[in-house]
Amino acid sequence: MSMRMRMAFYETMSHYPIVYGELQRQEQAVRIVVSDDSQDKLKPRYDEYDVTERVADIAAAHYNWALWPKELLSVCPVRPPYGSTAELPLMHVVMTWHPDGLGFLVSIDHSVVDGIGLGTIVNQWASIVREGRILLPVDADHATVYQELVSSVKAPQGGWFYDYVDSLPEIEPAAIAGKKLDDNTAISDMDLRAPQQVELALRQNTHAMRVTPEAMKRLLDDSPQPASAIRLAYALLWQRYIAAMATSANSRDQMCLVNVIHSSRHLVDRPCYIGNAVCPVYSQRALDDLLKSPISVVANDIGQNMHAVTGSQWLAFAQMLNDPVRQAKFYTIFANPSALQLTISNVSRVPYFDVDFGFGAPSHVTLYPMVIPGFSAWLPLSPEGGLHIMWNLPERVFNVLKQDPELTRYVEVLF
Repeated sequence: MSMRMRMAFYETMSHYPIVYGELQRQEQAVRIVVSDDSQDKLKPRYDEYDVTERVADIAAAHYNWALWPKELLSVCPVRPPYGSTAELPLMHVVMTWHPDGLGFLVSIDHSVVDGIGLGTIVNQWASIVREGRILLPVDADHATVYQELVSSVKAPQGGWFYDYVDSLPEIEPAAIAGKKLDDNTAISDMDLRAPQQVELALRQNTHAMRVTPEAMKRLLDDSPQPASAIRLAYALLWQRYIAAMATSANSRDQMCLVNVIHSSRHLVDRPCYIGNAVCPVYSQRALDDLLKSPISVVANDIGQNMHAVTGSQWLAFAQMLNDPVRQAKFYTIFANPSALQLTISNVSRVPYFDVDFGFGAPSHVTLYPMVIPGFSAWLPLSPEGGLHIMWNLPERVFNVLKQDPELTRYVEVLF
């Protein structure tokens, strides 16, 4: 089975030349360039190890990172400094063979693909292992899709958040890339620290919580105004996180942000397209107003922005990321460790949870949240419903949250 999975992996990758590329700066933007040299030097990496840790023991501890084998966590989402040529493969898989099962971690550069696209690739890999052939269409035509989208949009319209980004003082991209980071600094894909330091930060700052189906129903029943359960959960965690983050140094009218990351994949109308189609959707509320408002009011406020991403919004975000100065400004907001903001990546619809290599669906699926305080990844708790939330939290904030009765009435803190 080991050799079969390895061979199937590289057969799958052969359909996607882009994963053999390298990151380069071209025309004021970071591009993926595939060349004969890059294909020889940067082919996707596949490692596997026999380990002694038992899957049953990890499961009994609610999949606490501290019990996972170090080999499985050896792939970290770290890239070289902003604008430089990457000397790392764009995709890396680690397999661990346990006495009672197996685990695998997939790391891929976000420039190549988003979560849904990666789910497509993993399912294609599984279908070759299981059936001997790819069962889904292969679609990796980035250039054509991008041009189709650009030509179909009249003008970018990013709204208040993009105006806010543009209003920030000028900042040189190199100022971020060259910044010396210590162990308490928020990091992004521009991090300069060694992978071992990043892995340590992941283990220390990543916490897990769960909301059972019963708690979700209780959250709905307690709401005085109609609102969906997921929006109530967004509002609850945003409010309680900001309450834990805020100090006397924060003015009561300071604006607080919540970013619910959306997919713009529906604009493509090609479900197996392999590309990055994420787009942030921000909401804002003054600190005093957020803390005093009922959860249902906050939930409906978030809901007003939770519509499908439009082509104009997508183009506004794409143009911002293609401008080095505007991108640097965006990261000073997104990766600010002291900002009063929560970022939510809800991946419950990403096609990982029933992927089958021939021995059934995985017993547990999770992902590393980005090592930015306030970044949270939301996954389904079980087929019956509920939420499993991976959340990057400063230790001070985590200690406040786990003793917050308004949070723990609905949310169980696992570790």
